[in-house]
Amino acid sequence: MNQTKQKINDTEIPGCVRRLSNGERLWLWAPPACVSMAARIIGSVSEKDLMMAIKAVRRLHPLLGVKVIFDERHDAWFSTDNVPETALRIVPRRSENQWFEEIRYEHRIPFEPEIGPLIRFVLVSSPQVSELVVFANHGICDGDALTILIRDILVYYANPTKAAHVLQPPTFEECLPKDKFSLSGLITETFIKHYNRQWRKRPYYFNQTDFNELHKTYWDRMQYNIALIQLEPEETSVLAAKCRENGVTITSASTAAFLAAYRDILGPFPKERRLIAIAYDLRRHLKENIGDVFGLLAGAVQFKFNYNQNKSIWKNAQEIHRIIRKDVEGFKTMGRELSLFDPTLIDALGFCPFTQLVPEAFERTKNLSDFAHDTKNVALSLSQKIISGAPGTINTNLGRLNYSETYGDLSLDRMFFIPGSSKFVPLILGGVGLNGKLIFSLNYVEKVGNNGSPLDRDMIRIRNRALELLGFPEKANDRAM
Repeated sequence: MNQTKQKINDTEIPGCVRRLSNGERLWLWAPPACVSMAARIIGSVSEKDLMMAIKAVRRLHPLLGVKVIFDERHDAWFSTDNVPETALRIVPRRSENQWFEEIRYEHRIPFEPEIGPLIRFVLVSSPQVSELVVFANHGICDGDALTILIRDILVYYANPTKAAHVLQPPTFEECLPKDKFSLSGLITETFIKHYNRQWRKRPYYFNQTDFNELHKTYWDRMQYNIALIQLEPEETSVLAAKCRENGVTITSASTAAFLAAYRDILGPFPKERRLIAIAYDLRRHLKENIGDVFGLLAGAVQFKFNYNQNKSIWKNAQEIHRIIRKDVEGFKTMGRELSLFDPTLIDALGFCPFTQLVPEAFERTKNLSDFAHDTKNVALSLSQKIISGAPGTINTNLGRLNYSETYGDLSLDRMFFIPGSSKFVPLILGGVGLNGKLIFSLNYVEKVGNNGSPLDRDMIRIRNRALELLGFPEKANDRAM
Protein backbone atom coordinates (compact mmCIF):
# COMPACT_ATOMS: atom_id res chain seq x y z
CA MET A 1 0.00 0.00 0.00
CA ASN A 2 1.31 3.46 -0.85
CA GLN A 3 2.42 5.40 2.20
CA THR A 4 0.91 8.86 2.40
CA LYS A 5 1.30 11.76 4.78
CA GLN A 6 -1.72 13.72 5.75
CA LYS A 7 -1.62 16.87 7.84
CA ILE A 8 -4.41 16.83 10.40
CA ASN A 9 -4.73 19.98 12.49
CA ASP A 10 -1.03 20.58 13.27
CA THR A 11 -0.01 16.92 13.20
CA GLU A 12 1.33 14.98 10.23
CA ILE A 13 -0.13 11.48 10.06
CA PRO A 14 2.26 9.30 8.04
CA GLY A 15 0.67 6.29 6.32
CA CYS A 16 -2.77 7.71 7.07
CA VAL A 17 -5.65 5.40 6.10
CA ARG A 18 -8.47 7.45 7.63
CA ARG A 19 -9.92 8.68 10.89
CA LEU A 20 -11.43 6.10 13.23
CA SER A 21 -15.18 6.30 13.52
CA ASN A 22 -16.58 6.47 17.03
CA GLY A 23 -18.02 3.00 16.49
CA GLU A 24 -14.51 1.66 15.87
CA ARG A 25 -13.07 3.68 18.71
CA LEU A 26 -15.59 2.32 21.21
CA TRP A 27 -13.89 -1.10 21.18
CA LEU A 28 -10.29 0.10 21.29
CA TRP A 29 -9.81 0.14 25.08
CA ALA A 30 -12.13 -2.63 26.33
CA PRO A 31 -10.50 -5.92 27.50
CA PRO A 32 -13.16 -8.34 26.17
CA ALA A 33 -13.70 -6.40 22.91
CA CYS A 34 -12.12 -8.93 20.59
CA VAL A 35 -13.67 -11.19 17.98
CA SER A 36 -12.19 -14.46 16.82
CA MET A 37 -12.73 -17.18 14.24
CA ALA A 38 -11.27 -20.66 13.95
CA ALA A 39 -11.26 -22.41 10.58
CA ARG A 40 -10.73 -26.17 10.48
CA ILE A 41 -8.54 -27.09 7.52
CA ILE A 42 -8.02 -30.60 6.16
CA GLY A 43 -4.56 -31.21 4.75
CA SER A 44 -0.97 -30.35 5.59
CA VAL A 45 -0.61 -26.55 5.96
CA SER A 46 2.80 -25.13 5.05
CA GLU A 47 3.79 -22.52 7.65
CA LYS A 48 5.90 -20.64 5.10
CA ASP A 49 3.14 -20.53 2.49
CA LEU A 50 0.58 -19.50 5.09
CA MET A 51 2.73 -16.58 6.21
CA MET A 52 3.18 -15.48 2.60
CA ALA A 53 -0.59 -15.60 2.12
CA ILE A 54 -1.16 -13.52 5.25
CA LYS A 55 1.31 -10.92 3.98
CA ALA A 56 -0.43 -10.81 0.60
CA VAL A 57 -3.84 -10.36 2.19
CA ARG A 58 -2.47 -7.61 4.44
CA ARG A 59 -1.76 -5.66 1.25
CA LEU A 60 -5.32 -6.30 0.10
CA HIS A 61 -7.01 -5.24 3.36
CA PRO A 62 -5.36 -2.14 4.91
CA LEU A 63 -6.80 -2.56 8.43
CA LEU A 64 -4.80 -5.77 8.86
CA GLY A 65 -1.67 -3.67 9.12
CA VAL A 66 -2.61 -0.55 11.03
CA LYS A 67 -1.82 1.17 14.28
CA VAL A 68 -3.63 4.12 15.83
CA ILE A 69 -2.12 7.60 15.98
CA PHE A 70 -3.67 10.14 18.35
CA ASP A 71 -3.23 13.75 17.31
CA GLU A 72 -2.91 16.75 19.64
CA ARG A 73 -6.70 17.03 19.82
CA HIS A 74 -6.96 13.36 20.78
CA ASP A 75 -8.56 12.39 17.49
CA ALA A 76 -7.56 8.88 16.39
CA TRP A 77 -6.26 7.89 12.96
CA PHE A 78 -5.50 4.53 11.37
CA SER A 79 -1.96 4.49 10.01
CA THR A 80 0.10 1.88 8.16
CA ASP A 81 3.40 3.63 8.92
CA ASN A 82 6.05 1.44 10.53
CA VAL A 83 3.63 -1.24 11.77
CA PRO A 84 5.29 -4.54 12.79
CA GLU A 85 4.70 -7.74 10.83
CA THR A 86 1.57 -9.71 11.55
CA ALA A 87 2.12 -12.33 14.25
CA LEU A 88 1.60 -15.98 13.37
CA ARG A 89 2.03 -18.36 16.30
CA ILE A 90 2.39 -22.09 15.56
CA VAL A 91 1.36 -24.70 18.13
CA PRO A 92 1.09 -28.48 17.74
CA ARG A 93 -2.47 -29.82 17.65
CA ARG A 94 -3.10 -32.07 20.63
CA SER A 95 -6.90 -32.20 20.67
CA GLU A 96 -9.98 -31.32 18.63
CA ASN A 97 -10.85 -28.42 20.92
CA GLN A 98 -7.39 -26.93 21.37
CA TRP A 99 -8.27 -24.05 19.06
CA PHE A 100 -10.50 -22.66 21.81
CA GLU A 101 -7.72 -22.90 24.41
CA GLU A 102 -5.60 -20.77 22.07
CA ILE A 103 -8.38 -18.17 21.84
CA ARG A 104 -8.51 -18.11 25.63
CA TYR A 105 -4.75 -17.57 25.70
CA GLU A 106 -4.92 -14.74 23.16
CA HIS A 107 -7.52 -12.93 25.26
CA ARG A 108 -4.90 -12.56 27.98
CA ILE A 109 -2.49 -10.64 25.74
CA PRO A 110 -3.44 -6.98 25.24
CA PHE A 111 -3.24 -5.35 21.84
CA GLU A 112 -1.12 -2.20 21.63
CA PRO A 113 -3.09 0.17 19.39
CA GLU A 114 -0.32 2.75 19.07
CA ILE A 115 2.13 0.06 17.85
CA GLY A 116 -0.16 -2.34 15.97
CA PRO A 117 -1.22 -4.45 14.28
CA LEU A 118 -4.62 -5.09 15.86
CA ILE A 119 -4.87 -8.70 14.72
CA ARG A 120 -3.00 -11.97 15.41
CA PHE A 121 -3.02 -15.49 13.97
CA VAL A 122 -2.48 -18.93 15.47
CA LEU A 123 -2.07 -22.16 13.51
CA VAL A 124 -3.01 -25.20 15.59
CA SER A 125 -1.09 -27.58 13.42
CA SER A 126 -1.01 -31.29 12.59
CA PRO A 127 -0.16 -33.07 9.30
CA GLN A 128 -3.79 -34.08 8.66
CA VAL A 129 -5.99 -31.43 10.31
CA SER A 130 -5.26 -27.91 11.51
CA GLU A 131 -7.20 -24.91 12.79
CA LEU A 132 -6.32 -21.41 11.68
CA VAL A 133 -7.34 -19.03 14.48
CA VAL A 134 -7.79 -15.33 13.76
CA PHE A 135 -7.98 -13.04 16.79
CA ALA A 136 -8.69 -9.33 16.31
CA ASN A 137 -9.72 -6.17 18.09
CA HIS A 138 -13.39 -5.54 17.33
CA GLY A 139 -12.51 -1.98 16.32
CA ILE A 140 -11.09 -3.13 12.98
CA CYS A 141 -13.54 -5.86 12.02
CA ASP A 142 -16.70 -7.84 12.57
CA GLY A 143 -17.50 -11.54 12.21
CA ASP A 144 -18.25 -11.30 8.49
CA ALA A 145 -14.88 -9.64 7.94
CA LEU A 146 -13.16 -12.59 9.62
CA THR A 147 -14.83 -15.07 7.27
CA ILE A 148 -13.78 -12.94 4.28
CA LEU A 149 -10.25 -12.82 5.64
CA ILE A 150 -9.94 -16.59 6.10
CA ARG A 151 -11.29 -17.21 2.60
CA ASP A 152 -8.85 -14.68 1.09
CA ILE A 153 -5.90 -16.18 2.96
CA LEU A 154 -6.73 -19.62 1.58
CA VAL A 155 -7.18 -18.19 -1.93
CA TYR A 156 -3.72 -16.59 -1.81
CA TYR A 157 -2.27 -19.71 -0.19
CA ALA A 158 -3.42 -21.71 -3.22
CA ASN A 159 -2.53 -18.98 -5.74
CA PRO A 160 0.34 -16.86 -4.36
CA THR A 161 0.78 -14.91 -7.63
CA LYS A 162 -2.80 -13.62 -7.63
CA ALA A 163 -2.93 -9.83 -7.95
CA ALA A 164 -3.96 -7.92 -4.82
CA HIS A 165 -6.15 -4.87 -5.40
CA VAL A 166 -6.49 -2.77 -2.28
CA LEU A 167 -10.01 -2.66 -0.84
CA GLN A 168 -10.33 0.57 1.12
CA PRO A 169 -12.55 0.07 4.18
CA PRO A 170 -15.38 2.60 4.55
CA THR A 171 -16.75 3.43 7.98
CA PHE A 172 -20.05 2.15 9.29
CA GLU A 173 -21.45 5.69 9.17
CA GLU A 174 -20.45 6.20 5.54
CA CYS A 175 -22.49 3.17 4.51
CA LEU A 176 -25.75 4.20 6.12
CA PRO A 177 -28.37 6.37 4.45
CA LYS A 178 -28.98 9.61 6.31
CA ASP A 179 -31.59 9.53 9.02
CA LYS A 180 -34.84 11.31 8.30
CA PHE A 181 -35.70 14.10 10.69
CA SER A 182 -37.61 12.91 13.74
CA LEU A 183 -38.50 14.36 17.11
CA SER A 184 -36.90 11.42 18.93
CA GLY A 185 -33.71 11.96 16.92
CA LEU A 186 -33.66 15.63 17.85
CA ILE A 187 -34.15 14.79 21.52
CA THR A 188 -31.32 12.25 21.38
CA GLU A 189 -29.00 14.79 19.74
CA THR A 190 -29.86 17.38 22.40
CA PHE A 191 -29.04 14.97 25.23
CA ILE A 192 -25.73 13.97 23.59
CA LYS A 193 -24.72 17.62 23.19
CA HIS A 194 -25.40 18.05 26.90
CA TYR A 195 -23.19 15.06 27.76
CA ASN A 196 -20.43 16.39 25.48
CA ARG A 197 -20.49 19.80 27.18
CA GLN A 198 -20.30 18.20 30.61
CA TRP A 199 -17.48 15.88 29.53
CA ARG A 200 -15.38 18.68 28.02
CA LYS A 201 -15.41 20.49 31.34
CA ARG A 202 -13.70 17.49 33.01
CA PRO A 203 -12.20 15.22 30.32
CA TYR A 204 -9.88 12.26 30.85
CA TYR A 205 -7.47 10.87 28.26
CA PHE A 206 -6.40 7.24 28.43
CA ASN A 207 -3.20 5.54 27.30
CA GLN A 208 -1.65 2.11 26.89
CA THR A 209 -0.50 1.95 30.53
CA ASP A 210 -4.07 2.50 31.74
CA PHE A 211 -5.35 -0.17 29.37
CA ASN A 212 -2.64 -2.68 30.29
CA GLU A 213 -3.51 -2.45 33.97
CA LEU A 214 -7.22 -2.83 33.32
CA HIS A 215 -6.69 -5.67 30.84
CA LYS A 216 -4.39 -7.65 33.17
CA THR A 217 -6.68 -7.26 36.17
CA TYR A 218 -9.75 -8.30 34.20
CA TRP A 219 -8.23 -11.39 32.58
CA ASP A 220 -6.46 -12.44 35.80
CA ARG A 221 -9.95 -12.70 37.28
CA MET A 222 -12.02 -13.86 34.28
CA GLN A 223 -11.82 -16.54 31.64
CA TYR A 224 -13.78 -17.04 28.44
CA ASN A 225 -16.12 -20.02 28.15
CA ILE A 226 -18.41 -21.37 25.45
CA ALA A 227 -20.97 -24.11 24.90
CA LEU A 228 -21.16 -25.31 21.29
CA ILE A 229 -23.87 -26.57 18.99
CA GLN A 230 -22.49 -28.39 15.94
CA LEU A 231 -24.91 -29.63 13.29
CA GLU A 232 -23.63 -31.80 10.46
CA PRO A 233 -24.99 -31.40 6.88
CA GLU A 234 -27.94 -33.76 7.26
CA GLU A 235 -28.95 -32.14 10.55
CA THR A 236 -28.55 -28.65 9.12
CA SER A 237 -30.78 -29.62 6.19
CA VAL A 238 -33.46 -30.82 8.59
CA LEU A 239 -33.34 -27.54 10.53
CA ALA A 240 -33.35 -25.43 7.36
CA ALA A 241 -36.43 -27.33 6.12
CA LYS A 242 -38.23 -26.70 9.44
CA CYS A 243 -37.40 -23.00 9.16
CA ARG A 244 -38.72 -22.81 5.59
CA GLU A 245 -41.86 -24.67 6.62
CA ASN A 246 -42.50 -22.07 9.33
CA GLY A 247 -41.46 -19.06 7.25
CA VAL A 248 -38.50 -18.06 9.42
CA THR A 249 -34.71 -17.93 9.23
CA ILE A 250 -32.23 -19.92 11.27
CA THR A 251 -31.38 -16.67 13.08
CA SER A 252 -34.99 -16.21 14.20
CA ALA A 253 -35.36 -19.88 15.14
CA SER A 254 -32.12 -20.02 17.13
CA THR A 255 -32.99 -16.80 18.96
CA ALA A 256 -36.41 -18.16 19.94
CA ALA A 257 -34.95 -21.52 20.97
CA PHE A 258 -32.31 -20.02 23.26
CA LEU A 259 -34.80 -17.58 24.78
CA ALA A 260 -37.13 -20.47 25.56
CA ALA A 261 -34.25 -22.58 26.86
CA TYR A 262 -33.04 -19.79 29.14
CA ARG A 263 -36.58 -19.38 30.47
CA ASP A 264 -36.94 -23.11 31.09
CA ILE A 265 -33.61 -23.39 32.93
CA LEU A 266 -33.26 -20.07 34.78
CA GLY A 267 -36.64 -18.40 34.46
CA PRO A 268 -37.73 -15.39 32.41
CA PHE A 269 -35.53 -12.35 31.98
CA PRO A 270 -36.32 -9.32 34.13
CA LYS A 271 -38.43 -6.79 32.22
CA GLU A 272 -35.44 -4.52 31.54
CA ARG A 273 -33.55 -7.42 29.90
CA ARG A 274 -36.35 -8.43 27.53
CA LEU A 275 -34.48 -6.87 24.65
CA ILE A 276 -33.01 -8.71 21.66
CA ALA A 277 -30.16 -7.44 19.50
CA ILE A 278 -29.60 -9.09 16.12
CA ALA A 279 -26.45 -8.23 14.17
CA TYR A 280 -26.49 -8.09 10.38
CA ASP A 281 -23.94 -7.39 7.66
CA LEU A 282 -24.29 -3.99 6.00
CA ARG A 283 -22.26 -5.24 3.01
CA ARG A 284 -25.20 -7.40 1.91
CA HIS A 285 -27.83 -4.68 2.20
CA LEU A 286 -26.27 -1.61 0.59
CA LYS A 287 -27.49 -0.39 -2.78
CA GLU A 288 -23.89 0.21 -3.82
CA ASN A 289 -21.63 -2.84 -4.00
CA ILE A 290 -18.60 -2.05 -1.83
CA GLY A 291 -17.07 -5.51 -2.24
CA ASP A 292 -15.79 -7.89 0.41
CA VAL A 293 -14.05 -5.22 2.46
CA PHE A 294 -12.40 -6.00 5.78
CA GLY A 295 -13.73 -3.68 8.45
CA LEU A 296 -16.37 -3.09 11.09
CA LEU A 297 -19.58 -2.98 9.05
CA ALA A 298 -22.05 -4.80 11.27
CA GLY A 299 -25.44 -3.25 11.83
CA ALA A 300 -27.65 -4.34 14.70
CA VAL A 301 -31.37 -4.11 15.27
CA GLN A 302 -32.64 -4.05 18.84
CA PHE A 303 -36.22 -4.54 19.92
CA LYS A 304 -38.34 -5.45 22.92
CA PHE A 305 -39.62 -9.00 22.94
CA ASN A 306 -41.57 -10.95 25.52
CA TYR A 307 -41.31 -14.66 24.82
CA ASN A 308 -44.82 -16.12 24.87
CA GLN A 309 -44.59 -19.46 26.64
CA ASN A 310 -48.13 -20.30 25.57
CA LYS A 311 -46.95 -20.48 21.97
CA SER A 312 -44.44 -22.80 20.29
CA ILE A 313 -40.90 -21.65 19.58
CA TRP A 314 -41.91 -21.49 15.91
CA LYS A 315 -44.71 -19.01 16.61
CA ASN A 316 -42.30 -16.94 18.67
CA ALA A 317 -39.69 -17.24 15.90
CA GLN A 318 -42.23 -15.95 13.37
CA GLU A 319 -42.77 -12.81 15.42
CA ILE A 320 -39.01 -12.30 15.84
CA HIS A 321 -38.55 -12.84 12.10
CA ARG A 322 -41.22 -10.26 11.25
CA ILE A 323 -39.56 -7.60 13.41
CA ILE A 324 -36.03 -8.31 12.16
CA ARG A 325 -37.06 -8.22 8.51
CA LYS A 326 -38.90 -4.92 8.87
CA ASP A 327 -36.05 -3.25 10.78
CA VAL A 328 -33.25 -4.48 8.50
CA GLU A 329 -35.12 -3.47 5.34
CA GLY A 330 -35.51 0.00 6.86
CA PHE A 331 -31.77 0.16 7.74
CA LYS A 332 -32.72 0.52 11.38
CA THR A 333 -29.58 -0.01 13.41
CA MET A 334 -28.04 0.65 16.77
CA GLY A 335 -24.97 2.88 16.86
CA ARG A 336 -26.08 5.70 14.57
CA GLU A 337 -25.93 8.15 17.45
CA LEU A 338 -22.30 7.28 18.33
CA SER A 339 -20.98 9.74 15.76
CA LEU A 340 -22.51 12.60 17.77
CA PHE A 341 -20.37 11.97 20.85
CA ASP A 342 -17.03 13.56 21.66
CA PRO A 343 -14.51 10.85 20.66
CA THR A 344 -12.68 11.03 23.98
CA LEU A 345 -15.98 10.42 25.79
CA ILE A 346 -16.31 7.29 23.64
CA ASP A 347 -12.91 6.17 24.96
CA ALA A 348 -14.14 6.67 28.51
CA LEU A 349 -17.26 4.60 27.85
CA GLY A 350 -14.97 1.69 26.98
CA PHE A 351 -13.43 1.88 30.46
CA CYS A 352 -16.55 2.64 32.51
CA PRO A 353 -18.20 -0.81 32.85
CA PHE A 354 -15.07 -2.21 34.47
CA THR A 355 -15.25 0.16 37.44
CA GLN A 356 -17.90 -2.27 38.68
CA LEU A 357 -16.37 -5.54 37.49
CA VAL A 358 -12.75 -4.99 38.56
CA PRO A 359 -12.65 -1.86 40.76
CA GLU A 360 -9.14 -2.72 41.97
CA ALA A 361 -7.80 -2.06 38.46
CA PHE A 362 -8.69 1.60 38.87
CA GLU A 363 -6.17 1.99 41.68
CA ARG A 364 -3.28 0.90 39.44
CA THR A 365 -2.64 4.27 37.76
CA LYS A 366 -3.33 7.83 38.93
CA ASN A 367 -5.33 8.56 35.79
CA LEU A 368 -7.63 5.58 36.33
CA SER A 369 -8.02 6.39 40.01
CA ASP A 370 -8.89 10.03 39.36
CA PHE A 371 -11.38 8.95 36.71
CA ALA A 372 -13.14 6.34 38.85
CA HIS A 373 -13.37 8.58 41.93
CA ASP A 374 -14.62 11.66 40.13
CA THR A 375 -18.17 11.99 41.46
CA LYS A 376 -19.04 14.50 38.72
CA ASN A 377 -17.77 12.24 35.94
CA VAL A 378 -20.49 12.29 33.29
CA ALA A 379 -19.05 9.20 31.56
CA LEU A 380 -19.74 7.03 34.59
CA SER A 381 -23.35 8.16 34.92
CA LEU A 382 -23.92 7.75 31.17
CA SER A 383 -22.37 4.29 31.27
CA GLN A 384 -24.80 3.23 34.00
CA LYS A 385 -27.71 4.17 31.75
CA ILE A 386 -26.21 2.24 28.83
CA ILE A 387 -25.61 -0.86 30.97
CA SER A 388 -29.13 -0.77 32.39
CA GLY A 389 -30.47 -0.73 28.82
CA ALA A 390 -28.28 -3.58 27.56
CA PRO A 391 -30.15 -6.40 25.78
CA GLY A 392 -30.58 -9.79 27.38
CA THR A 393 -29.86 -11.57 24.11
CA ILE A 394 -27.43 -10.86 21.26
CA ASN A 395 -27.42 -13.16 18.23
CA THR A 396 -24.80 -12.74 15.53
CA ASN A 397 -25.48 -15.45 12.98
CA LEU A 398 -23.22 -14.91 9.98
CA GLY A 399 -25.43 -17.17 7.90
CA ARG A 400 -24.51 -19.73 5.26
CA LEU A 401 -21.22 -18.92 3.54
CA ASN A 402 -20.99 -19.69 -0.16
CA TYR A 403 -17.25 -20.26 -0.08
CA SER A 404 -15.27 -22.85 -1.97
CA GLU A 405 -14.41 -26.00 -0.05
CA THR A 406 -11.10 -26.64 -1.83
CA TYR A 407 -8.00 -24.41 -1.99
CA GLY A 408 -5.16 -26.17 -3.75
CA ASP A 409 -4.38 -29.26 -1.68
CA LEU A 410 -6.30 -27.94 1.35
CA SER A 411 -9.99 -28.28 2.22
CA LEU A 412 -11.94 -25.85 4.39
CA ASP A 413 -14.07 -28.04 6.64
CA ARG A 414 -15.93 -25.68 9.01
CA MET A 415 -15.66 -22.42 10.97
CA PHE A 416 -16.24 -21.51 14.60
CA PHE A 417 -17.23 -17.89 15.32
CA ILE A 418 -16.45 -16.61 18.82
CA PRO A 419 -17.75 -13.04 19.33
CA GLY A 420 -16.86 -10.80 22.26
CA SER A 421 -18.29 -11.49 25.70
CA SER A 422 -20.07 -9.34 28.28
CA LYS A 423 -20.99 -9.87 31.91
CA PHE A 424 -24.01 -7.64 31.28
CA VAL A 425 -25.60 -9.75 28.49
CA PRO A 426 -26.75 -13.25 29.59
CA LEU A 427 -27.15 -14.77 26.09
CA ILE A 428 -24.52 -14.08 23.43
CA LEU A 429 -24.68 -16.32 20.36
CA GLY A 430 -22.31 -16.55 17.42
CA GLY A 431 -23.29 -18.68 14.43
CA VAL A 432 -21.83 -19.56 11.05
CA GLY A 433 -22.70 -22.10 8.36
CA LEU A 434 -20.22 -23.61 5.91
CA ASN A 435 -20.30 -26.69 3.67
CA GLY A 436 -23.69 -27.63 5.09
CA LYS A 437 -22.38 -27.56 8.67
CA LEU A 438 -23.90 -25.11 11.13
CA ILE A 439 -22.14 -24.13 14.34
CA PHE A 440 -23.39 -21.90 17.14
CA SER A 441 -21.37 -20.79 20.16
CA LEU A 442 -23.02 -19.71 23.40
CA ASN A 443 -20.47 -17.30 24.87
CA TYR A 444 -19.91 -16.13 28.44
CA VAL A 445 -17.19 -15.25 30.94
CA GLU A 446 -16.65 -16.89 34.30
CA LYS A 447 -14.22 -16.36 37.16
CA VAL A 448 -10.87 -18.10 36.74
CA GLY A 449 -10.77 -21.49 38.43
CA ASN A 450 -14.55 -21.91 38.40
CA ASN A 451 -14.67 -24.64 35.76
CA GLY A 452 -17.70 -26.78 36.43
CA SER A 453 -19.37 -23.91 38.30
CA PRO A 454 -23.17 -23.47 38.44
CA LEU A 455 -22.88 -20.98 35.54
CA ASP A 456 -21.01 -23.51 33.40
CA ARG A 457 -23.60 -26.18 34.16
CA ASP A 458 -26.47 -23.79 33.46
CA MET A 459 -25.03 -22.76 30.10
CA ILE A 460 -24.64 -26.40 29.06
CA ARG A 461 -28.22 -27.09 30.17
CA ILE A 462 -29.46 -24.07 28.20
CA ARG A 463 -27.55 -25.30 25.13
CA ASN A 464 -29.02 -28.78 25.56
CA ARG A 465 -32.56 -27.46 25.96
CA ALA A 466 -32.16 -25.31 22.83
CA LEU A 467 -31.08 -28.42 20.93
CA GLU A 468 -34.20 -30.24 22.11
CA LEU A 469 -36.45 -27.35 21.10
CA LEU A 470 -34.88 -27.23 17.65
CA GLY A 471 -35.50 -30.95 17.21
CA PHE A 472 -32.15 -32.55 18.13
CA PRO A 473 -32.58 -34.01 21.65
CA GLU A 474 -30.12 -36.79 20.87
CA LYS A 475 -27.28 -34.26 20.64
CA ALA A 476 -27.65 -33.07 24.24
CA ASN A 477 -24.69 -34.00 26.48
CA ASP A 478 -22.85 -32.81 29.58
CA ARG A 479 -19.83 -31.43 27.70
CA ALA A 480 -19.45 -27.81 26.62
CA MET A 481 -17.81 -28.72 23.29
